[in-house]
Amino acid sequence: MEKRKYGFVSFWKHNDKWYTASEEGKQMLIDRVNEISREASAAGVEMSSVYDCSWSSEWRYFSFWQCPDIKVLLETMEKLQECGDINLYNLQHHYVGVEVRDNDRIDIYDPHYFNKVIKDEN
Repeated sequence: MEKRKYGFVSFWKHNDKWYTASEEGKQMLIDRVNEISREASAAGVEMSSVYDCSWSSEWRYFSFWQCPDIKVLLETMEKLQECGDINLYNLQHHYVGVEVRDNDRIDIYDPHYFNKVIKDEN
C-alpha cells in the first residue's frame, strides 16, 4: 500500500481562561506546547509558521502541518489536549486530510507552482 502524508490545519483563538491565566501559567503552557512541537518535528511532522487570519475569519490564527502518518498526528493531538492547549485555553477547529494520489494530474493544482515562482523571482 502506498504511503501518503496527512495534512492538518488548525484554526484557533484564545478563550477567557487564557486571558485570566497568570503569566506563569501561560508561560508553562507555551513551554509545554513548544516541547510537544519539537517532539512532533523529530517524528517527521513539518510545521508551518503561525498565521494571523483575524481579518478574514472568526478565528485569530491558523497553522498547517504535514504528517508522515496518522499515528504521529494523533499522538501529538493527544499531548496537546492533555496539556490544555486544545479546548482548555484555546477554542479550536481542525481539518485533517490525506495526500491526494497523483495530485499533479488535478488540472487546477500544480504542486511545483510556488517553487517555480520563487525560482523565477531570484
